[in-house]
Amino acid sequence: MITRNTLVALGAAALLTASLGLAQTKTDTTKSTATKATAAAKAPAKHVTTGTIESVTGTGANLTVVVKGAKTSDKPVTLMLNDSTTKTGDLVKGAKVTANYHVDNGQNIATSIAVAAAKPAAAAKSTSATSSTATKTK
Repeated sequence: MITRNTLVALGAAALLTASLGLAQTKTDTTKSTATKATAAAKAPAKHVTTGTIESVTGTGANLTVVVKGAKTSDKPVTLMLNDSTTKTGDLVKGAKVTANYHVDNGQNIATSIAVAAAKPAAAAKSTSATSSTATKTK
């Protein structure tokens, strides 16, 4: 009888020890997940906008560009350009652009901005219309 009670007590102690080990493992996993979430929160969120340039102000590396989205419900986005902003094309009013940016201290800082190339089909149509008009007048 005493041997039986001893074996039951040892079995219960072994189960209790194993469950404590598992509980500690779960806590460690939660800590590493919390660390990853904190690191992700520190990284600035990246955004992309496409639309038409409404205005360009400033000179050199300190340009401010206001981009109006394609939809009428889109609000204009004001982008600050700096030395590290990658610019492709001529930033002029009315140009179609795609801009990548992040928010820093409440300002939209552009990381890259690219002017979309003019559609060659529109140029080809106007050229063919001009040549057909010239042919008709002869």
